[in-house]
Parts: sequence; C-alpha cells; structure tokens
Amino acid sequence: MKLPKYVSVPTPEIDLSRIQQLSQEHDDENCEFRSWLKQYAPHGIDGLVKTLSQKYFALIDCTQCANCCRSLQVEFKKSELHTIAKTLGQSIEAFQKQAMSEGKVNPPCPMLNGKLCSIYENRPDVCRSFPHLEQPQFTSRLIGVIENVAICQIAFNAFEELKVKLAWPRPSAPLRPNS
Repeated sequence: MKLPKYVSVPTPEIDLSRIQQLSQEHDDENCEFRSWLKQYAPHGIDGLVKTLSQKYFALIDCTQCANCCRSLQVEFKKSELHTIAKTLGQSIEAFQKQAMSEGKVNPPCPMLNGKLCSIYENRPDVCRSFPHLEQPQFTSRLIGVIENVAICQIAFNAFEELKVKLAWPRPSAPLRPNS
C-alpha cells in the first residue's frame, strides 16, 4: 500500500470528555476501520502501531490521567496478587474480599492514590502494557483496542493517526434524499 507523501496529523487530544465524545461519534467509523484493517492491513502493521504507541507515550504523560485505573476492571495473575497484597500489608484473601469480584479488581483500582499508582514499580503486567498497542497481532485484538480508544488518550490518538497513516479510504457520508 502506497502512503501519501505529506500527512497532516492533528494535535494530540488529551481532554478525556472530548475523547469519550469523539469515540462515541466515531463508533461506526471505528467498526468500519476495524473491518478494513482485517482485510487490508499492511504486513508491518504491528511495527507501525508500536511506533505510534511510543510516539504518544512520549507526548502524553499517562500518570497525569489514570483513567484506565479509575474505570477498568482487570484480572491479575496469582503471583501479582501476592505482591500487591504484600505491598498493601494484607493477605491475598483480605485483598480479594475488599477489592475484587468475580476474580477481577473493581474500579477504581485500590492501588490508585490520586492519579498515581502506589505500587507503580511493581504494577501488574496488564497495567504495565496498557493500552496493549505494542503487543503482537494487532489486527486480531481490534475489539479490545477500540474499547481502549474510548478511555485512553494514547490509544485514541494512535488509532486516529493510524487511520491517517494508512490513508484509510473512509466511507463517504450517506447521500441525503432531495427535499
């Protein structure tokens, strides 16, 4: 696929309410882009997405947001639960009873202190890799990616720029009948 020479990329969006609004407005578009990616993603899509992810991680300080920590229900490995409980001075059982349901940690994350993780250096892998853009097989994880776009500044901006970088031929607006 040939990419255009000059690509205009907007300033990163960091306003969470605006990101949520745009994500809702782009819901159909994102689903269409997902379908297009499934068929036409270039061979090096994982590398391109990783580059975009790293770009936006450099531009956006996710420790100033913490929306993922405030809104996601996540599952930790048993070994991570042990480390977390120990860090918090609790037994695994006490932590599970206090902060979990159905095997997942309830939001907001109990390790969140303001907008910072109180166990940042020992945070679980699922937190460390969020929004999971740099994991392999990007096109097989698009439903989860689209869910993350609505809550993460980095995922939102990377996904929007990906549309531009790939010169995605957006579907034309539906024609309105003559009045």
